[in-house]
Amino acid sequence: MTIQDYKSDSNKYSLPSDSVRATMHDAQGNLWIGTEKGLCRYDYETDKFITYKKEAYQNNTLVDDNIFCLFKDNSGLMWIGTYSGVSTFNPNSSFIHFKSEMEDDTINSNLIQGIYEDQDGTFWIGSNESGVNILNENSVKYLNTKNSTLLNDSIRDITGFKNNIYLGTNEGLSVLTKNDKKGEDYTITNYTEENGLPSNKVRSLYVDSKGYVWIGTNKGLAILDTNNNKIIDITYIFEKIGVSDKFVRAVYEDSNGNYYIGCFLDGGLIKINPKTKKYTIYKNKEDDYSSISNNSIRDITEDSKGNILVGTSHGINILDPKTDKITHYTEKDGLINNTVYGILLDSNNGIWMSTNGGISKLSLEDGTFMNFTISDGLQSNEFNGRSSFKSKDGKLFFGGINGFNVFDPDSVELSLFKPEIIFDKFEVNGVAEKYISSKKLKSTDNNIKVSFFTNDYKNSTSAKYYYNLKGGDSEWEVSNSNTLLFANLSPGNYTLKVKAITQHGISTEEACVDFTIKRSFWISNLAIFIYVIIIAIIIYLQINKLKKLDQLVNKRIQELRCEMKKNEKLFEKIIALEKNKNNYFVNMSHELRTPLNVLNGLNQLIKGLSKKDTFITPDKLSYYMDVMERNCSRLLSLINNLIDYAKIENNSYTLNKKDENIVYLVEEIVLDMKDYIEGKGIDLIFDTDTEEKEISCDKLEIERCIVNLLGNAVKFTPEGGLIEVLIQDLKDKVKISVKDSGIGIPEEKQSMIFDKFNQVIDDNSKQKNGSGLGLTITKHLIGLHGGEIYVESKVGEGSEFIIILPVNNN
Repeated sequence: MTIQDYKSDSNKYSLPSDSVRATMHDAQGNLWIGTEKGLCRYDYETDKFITYKKEAYQNNTLVDDNIFCLFKDNSGLMWIGTYSGVSTFNPNSSFIHFKSEMEDDTINSNLIQGIYEDQDGTFWIGSNESGVNILNENSVKYLNTKNSTLLNDSIRDITGFKNNIYLGTNEGLSVLTKNDKKGEDYTITNYTEENGLPSNKVRSLYVDSKGYVWIGTNKGLAILDTNNNKIIDITYIFEKIGVSDKFVRAVYEDSNGNYYIGCFLDGGLIKINPKTKKYTIYKNKEDDYSSISNNSIRDITEDSKGNILVGTSHGINILDPKTDKITHYTEKDGLINNTVYGILLDSNNGIWMSTNGGISKLSLEDGTFMNFTISDGLQSNEFNGRSSFKSKDGKLFFGGINGFNVFDPDSVELSLFKPEIIFDKFEVNGVAEKYISSKKLKSTDNNIKVSFFTNDYKNSTSAKYYYNLKGGDSEWEVSNSNTLLFANLSPGNYTLKVKAITQHGISTEEACVDFTIKRSFWISNLAIFIYVIIIAIIIYLQINKLKKLDQLVNKRIQELRCEMKKNEKLFEKIIALEKNKNNYFVNMSHELRTPLNVLNGLNQLIKGLSKKDTFITPDKLSYYMDVMERNCSRLLSLINNLIDYAKIENNSYTLNKKDENIVYLVEEIVLDMKDYIEGKGIDLIFDTDTEEKEISCDKLEIERCIVNLLGNAVKFTPEGGLIEVLIQDLKDKVKISVKDSGIGIPEEKQSMIFDKFNQVIDDNSKQKNGSGLGLTITKHLIGLHGGEIYVESKVGEGSEFIIILPVNNN
């Protein structure tokens, strides 16, 4: 067995002190040693001790170098007990931290702005006030205004092309060649002269696919043509497209050759297509969630799918050039801080962002974030702009206010430690309570304050807390604080559930507290029961009262509605009756005037012939007498109809019934009218299914009814038509049918043709004569015989009037 001894000496990689107080191994097998002069880690590969000591005027260092004990908790956090207190340290960080330690072989400033790797793998690290650090595997060199041609020690961005290194400073653009470290400088000089910048304050540099260097300043944009080393000022573009903000913070050329210019103050994002000369301006619109989230642009790059990634002062924006739609992510979505300084992509299209609160990684596949802070080994939670870079071997560099971090994104280890929620303190109305679980509090004890924490001390400040007071399916609320205050809670049963999600996305189990706030007497169950009974009685009485009132109202409404309906029908009937009367009397006037005019004309004719002593031949006189007889008969018929209708209306019309052979009676009537009907060019058919059928009837009135129906049939049957008279024996009844092939009766008029003052006529027919009482009288006469009459008709096909008479109706 060989024993190796290690003692303190002047070598900085030796033990800081021979007084060793505690030792511990971490998960990676590193040996940690606590001494009275600091904490050190032994590197087995190099056989060196790397010491960590208290640093003056800096946070996140040892509280004291005099160490007494070491302890590692379940989350992997190392606890260091010192003479002046306890320090915590994360030994498992995947983030390598470079910073100034006021010694050789380290960077000369912690304020990093600008990182670039040249073709030889040498890193150029810019600082805010100490020039440039040139790092390679073996050494660190410094360039500043004292030992080089550098224009200014305040470096704001660094890039390179071929053998040249371009450094943006507060005094212009310095160009260095890698060999002699000298080159041409570009400043504002006289703005009208050739090769002058818009401003000496260079704020961003970018080399495009053509080898041109784009120089963004606080007052405009210029391009350095590396072929002839001439500056082309293109600030005029801003005025041309109407953008007043000329502070250019970022420039980027995408895979399609489009240029994106990020304005830092309030100009937003400008897209320029050099082929079509077209441009698009993306600015924030308050009411448009699909617009860019903020007009202050800090960084621009492109992912492997062609999306343009834009870091702003309020989150990251994902621009899809195919649809021109923007999706943005902010703290609300899981981003650790809204100020996005730099954006880099790993080999799996994961998006890494440096912010004012740490580093966030966004996965676009599921929209989730993983966040890293100083507790994971970052230089600080605060980073700087233009201080992000991806090296040739895939490592990511982010610079901040306390140096810079380097890490392999594929090797970053996430803490899988699942912490617990631990309730710390409870306060009820400002009074401390040991515990309130299962307690029943008074109705006035309704202001509850709850404090809690997790046992993940490494990430306690960056964890997000979620709580649910009501329980059940109600939504979880988010809290960035580990203290909750619930004021003026209503009486009831409460279940407070609390859980946390660490910055690495690990969710804790739910911690629960049950408590009850009792109701006051006035809202107690007994009081509520009494209130319910009283209210129920009042409601019941009111409902009964309203029901009775409603019943009376509804009854009266129904009565009024019935009266209104009756009145409406009566009014409509009177209107129709008056209208029909008017029509009837107009028609009647025409009917009476026609025969009277004929009689008057014949009278005047005969008088005229008599005065002239003209001899009237017997034939002529006979003709005149026939005419007068027919018109007198016509007048008599009209007047008889009026008289008969009046008798029928007054129930004073009497029948003289006798037993008659109805078949013979109808046949005689048909034969009497045969010559007249056939003389009109209409065929007449009579048919019966019995030769003899005696019924009790008034022969003259039945004859009058049949003649009336045949007369109507002749009126409305055109020449060449057919009229059929049919008799059918129905045992105790007889059916008489008068059927024609005339114009027919519309269905809507069939129900009123038997009403008084209505005529069965066609509006287009010339046959409009008649008193309009024929069918009405016929119906009444049939009714006096105890029978019925109805019609069946179709327009254009003809009509059939059917009479049903009883055999014996004494």
